[in-house]
Amino acid sequence: LPVFYHKETGEPLVTDETLDKIVSLVEERGTNVWFELEVEDLLPDSITNKGDYVKGTDTMDVWFDSGTSWAGVVGQRSELGKSDDQPADLYLEGSDQHRGWFQSSLLTSVACRNKAPYSSVLTHGFVLDEKGFKMSKSLGNVVDPKLVIEGGNNLKKEPAYGADVLRLWVATVD
Repeated sequence: LPVFYHKETGEPLVTDETLDKIVSLVEERGTNVWFELEVEDLLPDSITNKGDYVKGTDTMDVWFDSGTSWAGVVGQRSELGKSDDQPADLYLEGSDQHRGWFQSSLLTSVACRNKAPYSSVLTHGFVLDEKGFKMSKSLGNVVDPKLVIEGGNNLKKEPAYGADVLRLWVATVD
């Protein structure tokens, strides 16, 4: 959230002027500007005691953030050939997003525009490990496709199988 807090009192500082400055910087430099710039560079010039404030670190809700991406992507990118009120052709994600991104996007778009943000939704399954569990970086049970294609440091233990073998595996697994 683009809010500043007074170092001593904790009093929030969020005004039309501070928000306008942040919006301008985000439009110019992207959302990472909040993390890249110091408070002094983020606050408008009219704030004379900039050193008395710190940046807020709160996130409203990750699903709200991603769920409103339709507002900042489809209508804002002229190369997509769509206006602000036209939906994306397709949302594509894993089946775990039915209660995540798909739902939060639908709820926010219907609330704001009275229509879905997408014309279609396509969900894919997941690659499973040898025990039948979904492969996940956090579980550490993924197979690196590059390792399958090129092999590891010890080619006797981790031989290179090439891209065709990986393609064949992907095309034939159920």
